[in-house]
Amino acid sequence: MNGTSNEKAEKAQFEGIIEDENVIISDKEGIEEFYNNSYIGTLDKNSENKEILVLSPVEVLLLCERNRILLYLDNNKEDINLYDFEGILTYLTQFDDRLWQKYIIYMDLRKRGYIVRAGYGEGIDFRVYKRGADFEKDSAKFLIYPVFEGYPIDLKDLDKMSRVAMSSRKDLVVATVDRLSKPIYYSVNKFEIMNKVEKDEE
Repeated sequence: MNGTSNEKAEKAQFEGIIEDENVIISDKEGIEEFYNNSYIGTLDKNSENKEILVLSPVEVLLLCERNRILLYLDNNKEDINLYDFEGILTYLTQFDDRLWQKYIIYMDLRKRGYIVRAGYGEGIDFRVYKRGADFEKDSAKFLIYPVFEGYPIDLKDLDKMSRVAMSSRKDLVVATVDRLSKPIYYSVNKFEIMNKVEKDEE
């Protein structure tokens, strides 16, 4: 294999179809490139039972920033106008006003060499695997619980997430972003809320 073909492979772009806050990739080469090689997206089937790749908002931003996907305005391929990074960020933020901060955390974890997958919801936005792990076979090592300024954390929620992490033998990490857009991580080994009402009951 020569260097030219490698360069082309690295810079290959694939068309995506926007469906609400997600983007669908149906090109087989795109699925191979993003899912199998870069651990991005979730495999699914469309109405015709053909394999597709579903990209979450942070994954869409990552691939858009890297110029790897083509997203047409209103999914109109006849239109020469494509979403740029700022445009797709603005569009996706309508579904999640904390998307930019989550993207900063997502990108930082990936730059550190971790495999980052979607979380369980209810506050656990990401599952993080050890470097070199096989996310289809191995278990995630960390559960990431983002907390941001202006969105106070509920201690009962933190307690719940801590119990979920402990029961699944994973480490809970609270992640936030400072005013300089720098991610900060806090490990939560064990967190329990003492219920004084129960103690006072006769």
